[in-house]
Amino acid sequence: MSMLRLWLSLLMLGIAFWTIGQLITQQILGRTYQTPRYVITSVQSEDSVQPTIAAIRVEINNESSTAEAKVVSDDPDWHARKLRFALTIPEEIEQAIAQELNIPLQEVSNLVHYKVHSHFPR
Repeated sequence: MSMLRLWLSLLMLGIAFWTIGQLITQQILGRTYQTPRYVITSVQSEDSVQPTIAAIRVEINNESSTAEAKVVSDDPDWHARKLRFALTIPEEIEQAIAQELNIPLQEVSNLVHYKVHSHFPR
């Protein structure tokens, strides 16, 4: 008799675990359908969207009075974009970059990193 009680208890315990597991599974799977559905549209036209520029690295060579700017971007076409200027003053370089890339001067100022090469005779 006690053996029968043990098997019935195990059977009831198994059914209880299975039922609870099914309820939890239904609750978890049902959550994805409870999210609100919104359509996100871009307010800018595709032509006016510019790639995100992560950084602008400028190397100034005082010996040749030139500067080379490399644009680091998420767009593959812009990723390898290099600009050369016959300038060595940072403010003038930033202004030239802003005009070339058609972005605000303040944005260029925030993104630019300089490296200066100066070779002085010893």
